[in-house]
Amino acid sequence: ADGACARAKRLCLKHFLVLGLLLAIVAGVTVPAAGEAVASWKACSGLLGCVGVVQTVCVVVIFFISGLTLKTDEVKRALTSWPDALFGVVSILLITPLLALLPTRLRFLPAEFQVGFLLFCSMPTTINSGVALVGTGRGNVAMALLLTLASNLLGVFTVPFSLSLLLQVSDVRIDASPLLAKLLMMILLPLLLGKAARDWSPRLRERLKQRKQLVSNGSSLLLCLIPWMKLSQSEAALRSLSGSECAALFACGAGVHAVYLAFNFGAAHCLLGTPLAIKKAIVIMGSQKTLPMAMTVLSFFPPSLGEPGLIALPCIVSHLLQIFADAFLVARQPRCRRDAAEIEIADRRTRLPRREAVGHRPRRRDRGGACQDCCRW
Repeated sequence: ADGACARAKRLCLKHFLVLGLLLAIVAGVTVPAAGEAVASWKACSGLLGCVGVVQTVCVVVIFFISGLTLKTDEVKRALTSWPDALFGVVSILLITPLLALLPTRLRFLPAEFQVGFLLFCSMPTTINSGVALVGTGRGNVAMALLLTLASNLLGVFTVPFSLSLLLQVSDVRIDASPLLAKLLMMILLPLLLGKAARDWSPRLRERLKQRKQLVSNGSSLLLCLIPWMKLSQSEAALRSLSGSECAALFACGAGVHAVYLAFNFGAAHCLLGTPLAIKKAIVIMGSQKTLPMAMTVLSFFPPSLGEPGLIALPCIVSHLLQIFADAFLVARQPRCRRDAAEIEIADRRTRLPRREAVGHRPRRRDRGGACQDCCRW
């Protein structure tokens, strides 16, 4: 019994965010009064306007923790592969958001679902889960960190304007400048403060390393509180959804992620001279979207865009689907000596000048009958 409890505890801690988001959906539908009460606590300021106190605190603390846990020591090594990194950032911030226009043409989706997919597709890549998956899949972690850092920092500036342009296609207008100012205050500033605290305090870095699981789960808990409040506020609208609309929601979320994977896989495969480990980082990071920034932007949407809970639902479902899908792909990929050889080449490439790295073609030797082709992506 003790062993079963220990395994269950480890499983819950490992999938804390997934379980928390599922619980937020259930609690928002079944016990909406609690979420509505917490969301009703408001405060007004000149810059942010009237915002929810708990929601604002959650967002600020989430991105402060993201700054505290952001490891950039290896990023400099990945800069030598700047053409690959440039493609990854362009894919994340400029190319993949265009797919959001497809759900807006699917008239069988509720209008809020269309806005929700558009919001989620406009986001930069994930901050933590994507890097972890790249490491698990024996990809180039330095490149994954570089794509995370670059896309999230640039995304604070690009998302308000790209989102405004995409919404205009759907005959919806939002003012990008106030949204940019709010994102700078609630996302970029806490992120930079957290990163500065990490860099200036070796003792803090050591404590974060010792309490890594606790800090990660604390951030996940705060993230789950935001959709819980949004879903609670839209409980009546959630109950009115039909089975076909829910099925369309999951199908559309899965389809969007499948297209992202196919596009980034094809594009990375065409990048001549790119090691396999870097390709893995580009495919995974280029196909994922971050949920915390989506929930932050949603908090500033005007009521005219629809029920916030319905808008949040495509973001939550898409986030869960991308975690499950990419974890499945990483777990199923073949393991052989070519993987290790390619990663070694990638690590050397990030330490060498670009010309030497591209021109380097080490000989592969088959020792012990190891398969030379089973690790192709």
